[in-house]
Order: sequence, then structure tokens, then C-alpha cells
Amino acid sequence: MVIEYIGLAEKVEDGYSVFFPDFPGFGSAGDTLEEARKNAKEGLIAHIELMVEDGEHISKPSSLDKIMQLSDAKGCIPLIIAIIPPSGKSQRINITMDIALLHAIDLAATSQHKTRSALLAEAAQRLLGEL
Repeated sequence: MVIEYIGLAEKVEDGYSVFFPDFPGFGSAGDTLEEARKNAKEGLIAHIELMVEDGEHISKPSSLDKIMQLSDAKGCIPLIIAIIPPSGKSQRINITMDIALLHAIDLAATSQHKTRSALLAEAAQRLLGEL
């Protein structure tokens, strides 16, 4: 199930800063608006994963109307960030794919200091969030 959170982007001297009213204290940034949106999405997923690991409550997303009525929203650009919130439970699966593709995945995972599973999960999050 895809959930949409609203991030608020502010223009700052060296790019954009993004904060989420539903997640006080969490923020992200980027040199361009698109980079700030991408970083905000990746950061939000990681932030929620840590909250789930710590047993913290994950708030339901506030509506765009409610967010835009906040005094902090004045002058900000709303960014709709679609994610699949992590459940905190993993399931082992068996998949089949071309060996060359699997090798490329493993190389990419190694270069990013990630496991194959983490890279595939991140890629799936990104793809499903764009649908």
C-alpha cells in the first residue's frame, strides 16, 4: 500500500531544504528541487525504518490542505512523497533472473555497501513510488 506524505521545500542559499510536518525533527536537502525531492524520499524511508525498529508510532499522513494551512508552510513548495511504509518484518523469497543482471545487481550493491536484498528493496520502493 502506497502512502503519501507531504514534504515542504524551502529555497535556501545553496539549494532547497525539505521538512515533514508529520515527522518533526526530520529534514533533508538538495542542490536542486528534484534532488531535494529524491533525497527527501530516500531519507523518509530510512527514517521510518528506524522508527519501526525502535517500536515508535508512525503517524498517518496529514492532508495537503491541513499541511498548507500551517504557518510553517508559507512560501514553501509542497512535495508529495509516495512511499511503501516498512512493516519491520522480512520474508525470505526465491526469485529467478538472468545471471548477468544478478551480477550487475551484486556489483552495484557492493559499490554502495549494501546487501543484494537492500538494493532490490530500495529499487522496488523507488519503482512502486513512481507508479
